[in-house]
Amino acid sequence: MVVKSIKALVAIVLVIAATNGSVNAAGQAQIDPAALAAVAQTYFDALRGGDRQALLALLAGNERARSAAQLNDPAYSRFLTDRYKNARLEIMDGGMSSGVSYIDITIWLNATESVKERLILKALSGSGGSPLSIVARKELD
Repeated sequence: MVVKSIKALVAIVLVIAATNGSVNAAGQAQIDPAALAAVAQTYFDALRGGDRQALLALLAGNERARSAAQLNDPAYSRFLTDRYKNARLEIMDGGMSSGVSYIDITIWLNATESVKERLILKALSGSGGSPLSIVARKELD
């Protein structure tokens, strides 16, 4: 399972690098495409592991405020591990659009059911361009 995840991550980073090159957002330091994929993988690992604190640490701004009550509920860990225990991550796209860094992901819950999301990312000021935080999540069709 770990080897498959690493292979998928390497392939995705290569695709993102080939199609988008370096990401440079207005008002942000240059963002390495591998960093975009790393945030998606960290997000997925936290979901699958039911790690509410890791999820909360990834979120910033309104997204953090919107999700805080749910992520502070200890019962939510069990829900996450039950829902995502057999899931797999597929990174579909990533880069910049209109000065906004994003990564589109599909989380396959089983062979036919999936959740598609766009994670909007931002390097927080004072963080030296890292770490990236998720400032918005949008469900994709």
